[in-house]
Amino acid sequence: MKTLEELRAELLGIGVRLGCGVRPNHYFIIPDQPDGVATPYLEIYRQEYHFVVSERGMEIERKVTLSDDEILYWFADCGVRALASDYAASKVSPDEKFRDIYFRRQFYLMLSIKPEWATRKKKEFMPLIQS
Repeated sequence: MKTLEELRAELLGIGVRLGCGVRPNHYFIIPDQPDGVATPYLEIYRQEYHFVVSERGMEIERKVTLSDDEILYWFADCGVRALASDYAASKVSPDEKFRDIYFRRQFYLMLSIKPEWATRKKKEFMPLIQS
């Protein structure tokens, strides 16, 4: 099991890689307490990682894992989705929908981190693409 500092360093490295040497502003962070505006944060209990989202004092999501890779995926996914959204908003055109650009960008960003994460991401949004 990795420490909070080790996870932060690894996630920061991912952000720097995706940002061509500069961590994208406000992305690829792992807070250890809620900020009240639904930013995910990490709680560590015994050998469990808890990915928690709370807004205005109310917990709205909690996922639990024992896996270093899983918790990094969840936090990296937050940054990847934000980067993909920014990218898609700047590239949208009458010929291509925002969501198509958005999903494709998420896939390629995850692919640049880990091929297995890209495969997993694709499986997650395939039902959305087909709807």
